[in-house]
This record gives sequence, C-alpha cells and structure tokens, in this order.
Amino acid sequence: MKLVTCSGCGQQNPVDARFCSCCGADLPELNTSHAELRAGTKLRDRYIIRYPLGHGGFGKTYLAVDTGRFNELVVLKELTPSNQGTFALQKAEELFQQEAEMLHKLVSPQIPRFWEFFREERRLFLVQDYVEGKTYQTLLEERLAKGRTFSETEVIQLMRQLLPVLSYLHSLGIIHRDISPDNIICRAQDNLPVLIDLGGVKQMALAGAQVADSSFISSSGGTRLGKIGYAPDEQLRLGIAAPHSDLYALGVTVLVSLSGKPPQELINLQTMEWDWEQHLPHLSPTFNAILHRILAAQPIDRFQSADELLRQLDSTSTVPPTQLYSHAARKPPVVTQSQAGFSETLTNRSGQGQVFDSSVKVPEEIQGWNWGAFFLPGFWCLTNQVWIGLISWADLSMVTIPFTLGTTWPIMSVVLGIKGNEWAWKSRRWKSIKDFKRHQRMWAIAGFLITGIVLALIGLVVLALGWGLSSMGGGTTGGTGGMGGMGGMGGMGGMGGGD
Repeated sequence: MKLVTCSGCGQQNPVDARFCSCCGADLPELNTSHAELRAGTKLRDRYIIRYPLGHGGFGKTYLAVDTGRFNELVVLKELTPSNQGTFALQKAEELFQQEAEMLHKLVSPQIPRFWEFFREERRLFLVQDYVEGKTYQTLLEERLAKGRTFSETEVIQLMRQLLPVLSYLHSLGIIHRDISPDNIICRAQDNLPVLIDLGGVKQMALAGAQVADSSFISSSGGTRLGKIGYAPDEQLRLGIAAPHSDLYALGVTVLVSLSGKPPQELINLQTMEWDWEQHLPHLSPTFNAILHRILAAQPIDRFQSADELLRQLDSTSTVPPTQLYSHAARKPPVVTQSQAGFSETLTNRSGQGQVFDSSVKVPEEIQGWNWGAFFLPGFWCLTNQVWIGLISWADLSMVTIPFTLGTTWPIMSVVLGIKGNEWAWKSRRWKSIKDFKRHQRMWAIAGFLITGIVLALIGLVVLALGWGLSSMGGGTTGGTGGMGGMGGMGGMGGMGGGD
C-alpha cells in the first residue's frame, strides 16, 4: 500500500488521504493520478487521445478518436473531484451515473450528444460529440484585436437561435447554470450556436462528492454554481436557479459581446446596478428595454421563460442594420423615423393619453386585475390620477343617495378592478413598468390589510350585538317568571282566606 509522508510531523498516511491523521495538515497529492494524458493513449480499449483541448476548474478536456464508432471525433472530459479519497471518488461516480441517464436523453442539434461516462483507474470521464468551431469568447477576442465587437443584429440573432434550445432544456427541468461566451460554440459547418458544458451537472456531482466526504466542511447551506458576473445574485449566494437564471446569464453574455467589456465594468460600483447605457449608446430603445427586464435584480421582474422572451424579440418589427462597431470610438447610428418607433410594446408611453384614448398602447405584462383599485377605489384613484374613480364618493352626497342607493362604491370597485391598470398607465407618467408594478403592489397590500381589518371589526361588532341581545332576552325571561311566581303565591293566599 502506497503511503504519503506528512511534511509537518512525519506521519505516514494512506495515499488517498487529504489531511494528516496525526496533525491535520494538508497532504500533497500524487501527480501521477492527474498527469496529462499523452497523444496515442488508449482508454477503455476504445478512445485514442489525439491532443488536449484545454482545462478548467473541474478537469482536463481532450480530443479523441472513437474506434468503436467509425473513428469519429469525440471530446473526453476528465472530471477531477478536489478530494481524491476513495469514498469521495465512489460518490462522484455514483452521482455521475445518475446524471448520465438524463444527459443521454437530450436530443438537440445544438447540444453535443452525450455518449457515456466511465471510470479508468482513478479518473472519471465524460464522452461527448466534438463540435468543430470557435467559442464566442474566442470570436469576441478576435474582433477586439481589430477594434470591433458584435452588433445588435448579431446578438439578437444569437438569442433567437439559442432560446429554443433553452426552452427545450427547461421543459425537461434542466437548468444550464453556466451560460457565458466560452460555453457557446459557433459551429463551423452552419454557424449555428451550440450550447456546451452543462456545468451544473458536473459541478453538482463534484460538490456532492466533496460533501459526502467527512473531511470536507461546507460553509454554506447550498451549492453555489455559475460564473461571477454572469449568474444572478440568488444563484451565486443561495444556489437557487430557475429558467430566468439562464436568461439572466444569456443577457450578460449579450452585453459582453456588444461592449467587449467584462461584466464587472458594466456595473455601477456605487449602486451595484447594471449601467451599460454609457458603454452602449447605439442600442435601440426596444432592445435596451428588453435587456433591462432580462437583467432585473428581482427574479419576479424578469422574463420567466425562454418562450416569453422569444415572443418579445419576434414582436420587434424592425432590426437595425448589421454593423460592426469600433471598440475604440463608437458613435450612435443615425436612426430614421421608421426605425424610431418600431416597437410600441416596450416604448414608455405612459401618461400620454386619457383613459379612453385607444391610441396609447398598454404593455401586456401590466394588464389584468387590480386588487388595490378593487378594495380602495376612492383612495387608489388619487395617486394613480384616474379621476373617474372619484365617483366612488358620490354615496356621501345626500342628493345622490335616493338615486344611487349606496351602489357607487361597489360599482367603481368592479370597474376599476378590471380597467384600473390600463387607465392608470394612460393617466399618469411612470418611470418604468417595474415602477408601475411596485406602486400597484403597494396598493394591493394596503387594500388587503385595510379590508381585512374592517371585516374583522364588523365581525366583532356583530358578535357583541348578538351577545348583548342574548343577555337581554335571558333577563326578560327571568323577570317574567318571577312575576308569575308572585301571582301564584297571591292566589294561594286568597284561597286560604276564604276558608
């Protein structure tokens, strides 16, 4: 049995141990288990290594020939858990085998086909199709060397081509978790983007192997996945990922491709909010608004599905012409009148018309029932400047009561509940859709609270009245009984006197 000597105390430890059993110091790893595979090395009596393609935080990647499948080129990804203990390695293998079944079922022309997972001595490997082409990170670096970046037209096309792939993954309950320019390949044969490295699968299995090992101590309650700058905050801090998390990372990828700058340079360090407008003055208002929603700080304010985002992109009737913008000095392109108003769905036209003005388009995402207007129509109308809601107070007039019979408040509740969002958008100027939603959410909460309190007070009053009436009824009955008793006694007395 091979042993490793601790440099601190001289204690002999098993080769798969990470810490000294005597003093607890870190033990050196044997390099033999992680040595780079040489060209010509044959694995599993089938895969012949050609040359290494690169390496990352979870292992090395090789180009190989699959002799068992007509000598087709494949990619071998060596996955290296940070803990090489026997139990940790077994746990990683068990987790990868569970995920392999899911990966093998993925069938998409824009996702490399997963073939198998195997173990060779103390090494773990994934086998996938080889995609010939360059990553978008490489393409961006090549353009930056020439003083150029991607244009708006190109990144919109990239999104339209990738969103159906994400929709497919999300429909199967799979979140990629690691979308970035270096995980998207522009395939040489057809220039289609191919999504590689479902990083979440590898990272979760490796992290699970580490947690399973008794020598590993986790400092957080969840597994945090994704690249800093690309993944949203809730994914990095809490490990929470959903379809909108992948859309967020895709949005950051688009910003980086447009600006040529890393995500950290596109954030206002004082407010920690995205601030790309000064770097991308040429963006159209429509696409700028779409990016704002994709990268919203609150998950509820983002596009919730790839299909929803794709529909929004497809609703854009006109796209700016293809251009390669100089990275050194950009000038906003001349926008013609036909291009200036090509999307009324996202252009902020709030406060530009009366409530019955049909020419003002109302964004689809704010249409629907308004609970604040329903519960508090007479108050809600004041801050939202929907003055027709003042009719709610007509019942307070002694003149109208004989005619309205106290119905103006409930009638306006229903009317404003249905039309409140639309009329408020038309009547008052709002900073953004997010600002509008926040205001209406405040009124809804206030409406629920006030209505609940009023109903509770009415209930208490009814109970108190019921209890009072019950008490009075009991007292009256008792009094009547007493008088009857006295009458009876008097009668008996009279009878005695007669005798």
